[in-house]
Amino acid sequence: MKKEKNGVFIQFKKDVRKRMLTGLLLILPVYVTFFVVKFLFSFVGGTLAPIIKRMLQFHGVAPPRTTLDEFIITFFGLILTFVALYFIGIFAANFVGKAIIDYFENLLTKTPVIKNIYSSVKQIIHAVTLPGRQAFKRVVIIDFPREGTKSIGFVTGATQYNNEKKLISVFIPTTPNPTTGFLIFTNEEAVVDTNLTVEEAFKALFSGGVLAPKDIITSFNTADIQTSI
Repeated sequence: MKKEKNGVFIQFKKDVRKRMLTGLLLILPVYVTFFVVKFLFSFVGGTLAPIIKRMLQFHGVAPPRTTLDEFIITFFGLILTFVALYFIGIFAANFVGKAIIDYFENLLTKTPVIKNIYSSVKQIIHAVTLPGRQAFKRVVIIDFPREGTKSIGFVTGATQYNNEKKLISVFIPTTPNPTTGFLIFTNEEAVVDTNLTVEEAFKALFSGGVLAPKDIITSFNTADIQTSI
């Protein structure tokens, strides 16, 4: 009788654990998505929120007193931010706007300290966002941190070594935070191309290997692969 009770209790614990895990797997993605969207909403919309508040106060409107008031102001800030970006894009496309932007950009690039920060940030943003300039060109496997240990890497470009030897730049992300990692320069022969897309590779990295593909197919004929490096 005691064994039967223990068996029922153990089965009940397993069932509860299974149901809770199922619930967690359903709720956690929604929870994370909500906070990411909330952060982006507050960050982008909050940029113009102080200006909207001052404009309202200037016209005799009472400052926001409730959470709903803050939400409405942030929402209008979000809309105005997108509208402002649109018109800035139009302004930058015409002759007068381009001349003014070039003038201020030239001023920034000649200012000590600021020129280094501005140039670096601009190059990174252009590399990541502009069409035709894919930041991660290929997903490869490379021996790292030692020979015989394989790591996922992204080929991000190429450079010359002593004006003679061509080296490729490979970014090797850390897990579970792939926004940090290691940048190495190596020979083309040191990397092996894979069948993974950039999205699949990032899924494996974010999950610490839990969502890694069952079979990573590699091709040793890297010289035959056409790249835009």
